[in-house]
Amino acid sequence: MKGTAHFSATEGSELLPAEVLERLGSLDLIARTIVRGFISGAHRSPFLGSGEDFSRHRSYQQGDDVRRLDWRLYGRTDRLYVRLFQEDSNLQCFIAVDTSASMGFVGDGAVSKLRYAQFIAAALAHVMLRSGDAPGLAAFGADTSFIAPPRNRPGHLHDVLIGLEKLIPQGSGSASKALDEIGAALRRRGRVILLSDCLEADDGEALLGSVGRLRARGDEVIVVRIATRVELGEVATGPARYFDPETPKRTTPAVPDRDDGFQARVSAYYSRIQVGLEERGAEYLPITTDQPLVTALGAWLMARARREALPS
Repeated sequence: MKGTAHFSATEGSELLPAEVLERLGSLDLIARTIVRGFISGAHRSPFLGSGEDFSRHRSYQQGDDVRRLDWRLYGRTDRLYVRLFQEDSNLQCFIAVDTSASMGFVGDGAVSKLRYAQFIAAALAHVMLRSGDAPGLAAFGADTSFIAPPRNRPGHLHDVLIGLEKLIPQGSGSASKALDEIGAALRRRGRVILLSDCLEADDGEALLGSVGRLRARGDEVIVVRIATRVELGEVATGPARYFDPETPKRTTPAVPDRDDGFQARVSAYYSRIQVGLEERGAEYLPITTDQPLVTALGAWLMARARREALPS
């Protein structure tokens, strides 16, 4: 029935950790394996668009397009709601991958944060193309690079995957600058998915500012935070001298698991990021690199699909 999504999990696929996926070789095979683990075919995309087909109402959030406010419903309820629509035409999307030097950290995981981000980006591109959307690929490290424009045509997934395979961690790129440039590149309202560790020198203020600007022009923004449990202070480590790969000359002697305040400070930092994103109407998905992709990504996508399939 229209508006209904059917999902099934391949037995045992949710147990595939990153190191097993890495042995599969190409990102194409990795993406298909991940997607087969949590989706057997969605009649409609788990991502909501802005086409002509009305889907449901949602409470107004800061940054929503005021032209989508339902004033008749406001008159009946005295509360602000926006009308949400299912995308009928190809929705332009950009998957923005953080390739700054900090994304090369492996920590307690089997692969680096960047490699984990490549897995996620490949799977999301696969899902969006299946759903009729037009994903593009951008990366930011030393500079912002537009690797593949938003398209939905035969062979485009191959172009995206080739671009992903070439990414290497380097530089100290700004997520804020990249998001502003991506917003300028989108010809109409679209979707921006940021894959990053969200480690920002200014406590994320510039990042939140750029997300707010994207939301103000009507773009959907999803931030997937990728971290290791070592960085979060959740895994014991031995005495060491730690340094920021983006500022390697500055080192700090530390033992995170013996610093009573370390985990709390990191948690508080990411909590501020999450609250700031949600206040601006963006979606936040925290993931750690030790999580199997099907578990981490699949549960989120299935929840979106179920949510968007609900009647208004």
